[in-house]
Amino acid sequence: MRAFVAAALAAGLLVACGGDEGSGITVLAKQPVAAASEVLSAKLISSDDLPPDGTRSLFDHLIAANGQIPYPFPKLVELIRKNDPDAGTPLTLLVPHGRSLLKGLADDAHPRVLAAADFQAPATPASLGLSPRGQLFLGFVENASEIEVLSYNEAAGRYEFQLVQNYCAGCIPKLVYARRAVCTTCHQGAVPIFPQRPWNETNGAPATAAAIRTARGNEQPYLDVPLAHPLGVPERFDQLTDVGGFIPATQRLWIDACGASADCRRTMLKLALNWLENPAGFDAQSAAAEQLRGLQAAGWPEGGISVAESDLANRDPVEEGRGIKGWWRQLTTRQPKPGDGAKTNEDLEAFDRLPKLKAAFDPLSSRTPKRVLSAQDLDGVYGLAALFSDADRQLLESAAGFDAAKLLAAVDRIDDAYFAPAVYSRVKTINALLVALGSPPRNYCCLDTGELSPPVASGEPPVVLAANSPLLHYEAYCFACHRGNPAKKLNFMSGVDEAAVLANIKAKDAIREALDWPRYQGTDKANKLMPPTDSVQHARLQAALAQNPELLDEMRAVVPGLFDF
Repeated sequence: MRAFVAAALAAGLLVACGGDEGSGITVLAKQPVAAASEVLSAKLISSDDLPPDGTRSLFDHLIAANGQIPYPFPKLVELIRKNDPDAGTPLTLLVPHGRSLLKGLADDAHPRVLAAADFQAPATPASLGLSPRGQLFLGFVENASEIEVLSYNEAAGRYEFQLVQNYCAGCIPKLVYARRAVCTTCHQGAVPIFPQRPWNETNGAPATAAAIRTARGNEQPYLDVPLAHPLGVPERFDQLTDVGGFIPATQRLWIDACGASADCRRTMLKLALNWLENPAGFDAQSAAAEQLRGLQAAGWPEGGISVAESDLANRDPVEEGRGIKGWWRQLTTRQPKPGDGAKTNEDLEAFDRLPKLKAAFDPLSSRTPKRVLSAQDLDGVYGLAALFSDADRQLLESAAGFDAAKLLAAVDRIDDAYFAPAVYSRVKTINALLVALGSPPRNYCCLDTGELSPPVASGEPPVVLAANSPLLHYEAYCFACHRGNPAKKLNFMSGVDEAAVLANIKAKDAIREALDWPRYQGTDKANKLMPPTDSVQHARLQAALAQNPELLDEMRAVVPGLFDF
């Protein structure tokens, strides 16, 4: 009898504590990458940590246009809102006990904050509108001073995984590209991920919102995010990750479903425009649709084309602590101390030391594809259509004189070279159609990388300054904006070592004048004085001047001349 009870207790402990765990992230991230697939998309879409030359993430473009990474986090969310023509607030959520690498540093009092863009901007006479819906996601853990960024790279046809490190008051933030091998252990298929309904991990669940409220001791929003949300907010967030999650599959359909066939891609685009013009009247059995199926069948990759699973099983952290299972888990599992776990996305072994999740809930567990498509599926048509915004459709219809046949005929006038195997780009496609319709192409904010500084990989060491370095003041008050800035023109304090940074500063004559506060305050050039008046660095510099009135002169002495201020 005792043996039976012992066996039953052991079985209960396995259920309570997740005895079916798989490999930890440390092991998974070190596993060798599988041999490159023979499919075209594997050759055309890079899997390197840094983006391919001449391409950058949407987030890089937004930060470069802004001039700096806004702080605190609500200001970064505000930057996204400012790009929305309707000034809509981006979606935000609180997740106190989630499954990210930084989960050990989030709690009910300091939950992880998620944000997502959910808008499509109209075109102007000169440029195409920004369309970041499903293409830009942020996750911020205040106790870790780090933002995880997932944003689309249109020119490379892939999502980029980035980190804003050292993101705290008075700190020097660093924007880097993360190790894809680490990120894709959970973001399998390199897509956005999110739990399924009813989203108990989020503050859309009453019990989770109540726990946050109790821990914080008030009803005030946390980092401008309400402590409780209606379920419609996580539902919309879930929808956005599903929208974004299909983009990599769309790229594979554009590239692999058609192989070397330009006719296949031309037909796919025509059908996408057909669907866009009249979704309800789209005929999936039309002659053109059957033609596409035949063209796809000629080069369809063996094994089909998979749609990665972007949904995680719903998990209820509050319920996990209740009842007999919760009691067993508390009794038998080493409970983490406050601050345990990974301090950054590189701290994998610390993450693995945290209590394990059951395999069914663990994002590290391998997930089967959401779907495996065949040559008879028309999902490439629907995927292309989804990448056009409403403003894109209106622009193309107007350029075609609201004649659907004329728009389809324009596809035939696009040169075959455009339909060669390559990454699909919404912007390049619209401009190719506009030119074929006799209209001028439009500019776009977020493709040209000519004015961006080189991307930085995670793990690159910071510059180390000597104890008496003339750059110490620059480190304290200027590096935050001018070192590691995606905008090339603002990245003039970059350099691999102190000598290189010093040389770059000496070559920037305007620094001397930008630090001449007594001379230019109250003049029409006051707005050029640095640091910006609304920055943390400005306030810190003002406080330091009270202790050392010569500080600005010491900084200006580093720069030998003055021109063109």
